[in-house]
Formats: sequence, structure tokens, C-alpha cells
Amino acid sequence: MKRIAAVLGFTVALCLLENAALAKSPSSAKVQDLEMRRYKAMVDGDVATLDTIFADDLTYSHSNGWTQTKAEFIDSIRHGELQYQEIKPDAVEIRVYGRTAVVTGRAHVKAKVKGQDVNIELRFLDVYVQRQGRWQMVAWQSARLAM
Repeated sequence: MKRIAAVLGFTVALCLLENAALAKSPSSAKVQDLEMRRYKAMVDGDVATLDTIFADDLTYSHSNGWTQTKAEFIDSIRHGELQYQEIKPDAVEIRVYGRTAVVTGRAHVKAKVKGQDVNIELRFLDVYVQRQGRWQMVAWQSARLAM
């Protein structure tokens, strides 16, 4: 019994150390910076910045089921179909697995979608992949939470 408790304690300690290392890794800091730049670019309508952050094979799935490619998402911002007014992320966690980063969290989003005001709380998951030494977002999936 003592041996099982010792093994369990050691396993828990390793998991805690791994999570602490992931939270402070240089890769997670780079992805966190990209996330903040992406949110700012979305609010500012800065499609040039979004073009560099998004991978060409991006799949962007909104909380209402609307799914867009990189080109479609950027065009919807460029042409004013989608106007982000405020994005406030919360409880964000970034886990890096080699050249892949998984980002989870919540966000409060205020936007205009096709002229309609939207004010929603989301739970999200997005994925970044490191290609040719550069992190790019390849997927976004969100679900609306009750307010």
C-alpha cells in the first residue's frame, strides 16, 4: 500500500512539474503573444497581421456553426461583414506538444455580424503548429456559453 501511495505521489509530482514547465516554456510564451496580437488585429481590422498569424489551411469554426477558411474569415473582416469590437480572453491555458500548441479558454466577445450586434461568452479551443520555425494558427473552434 505504501508503495502504491509513493508511486501515485511521484506521478502527481511529475504531472505538476510538466504543467509548470509547459506554462513557462518559450514556445508557450510565443503562442501567447500571437494570441494577444491576433485578438488585437481582429478588433482593429488588421487583416495584414491576421494573414501572417493564420496558416493557409486554417479552419475557423464560430460558435454558431459558421465555418470559414482563412481567406473567407479575413475577407469577412476586410469587407465589414464581421466587425469585432471587443475580445476579452479569460482562463487561457496553453499546452505545447513539440511543434503543436493547444490553446483553451473562455472569451467575452462583442461584435457586429452582418450588421447584428453580438455579445457572447465562449469556450474555445485553438491549435497552432510550428512550421519552418514560425507558429501559425491552423484551427479555431468555439461554443457559446449561457450568459
